[in-house]
Amino acid sequence: MIQQRQNLAATALPKLHTIHALLRRRVFEGNIEAHNTTYDFSFAPSAAEIVDGRLVLTGRVGVSSARQPLRLVDGVKAHLAATQGGVGVSPVRRQLLTGTAQTAQTATAEQKLEQEKGPETELQPGLHAFESPRSDKLGRPNVESTGTLGFVGVLYLQLSLDGKALGLPLDLSNVQLGGRLAPIDDVARDLQLLFSDLVNALHGEATDEKAAAGYVKEINQALKS
Repeated sequence: MIQQRQNLAATALPKLHTIHALLRRRVFEGNIEAHNTTYDFSFAPSAAEIVDGRLVLTGRVGVSSARQPLRLVDGVKAHLAATQGGVGVSPVRRQLLTGTAQTAQTATAEQKLEQEKGPETELQPGLHAFESPRSDKLGRPNVESTGTLGFVGVLYLQLSLDGKALGLPLDLSNVQLGGRLAPIDDVARDLQLLFSDLVNALHGEATDEKAAAGYVKEINQALKS
């Protein structure tokens, strides 16, 4: 029995808990370090849906290294477990034009007001008056990164992968993908805002299933365009 346990311990693969990746266009790209080898990792979602009130992305996972050719696994499910809000001024909402890949800059009236509003100058030069921030029902201050002005900075997605099938000497049975949304291209910017609006519709102050369904439809259009 002791020998069996020692054999199991010797053959057990180290468990990988989190993969960090950046969204570039429609693909989350990152790296995995294992046994002094760097593996390129990618998750390319091709479809989005809402299951039990949470976002689920389905797509292809790819892994490669200098020593290993690209290995692909299709039909991987990524369940949204949590999100982290972005920090800074809320980006202007962009609205996808139906049937085209072009986008138009749009902003809500509330966003325009926040973006254009500057400090109000008092009669005495050099002194400015600022209103105290309004609070929500729980007493938390509303700032430029909350509510309808908020946006998602990271999507935490739960994956279940076979490390052996991907050529990785790791246990990936319940790995988390930390998908950071720091877009540098228009496609990723549109997806960030669509993910942000979807998360707000599903997990904001009031759930709006109809709006959420609309955002999922737009996300699917963006993933396939």
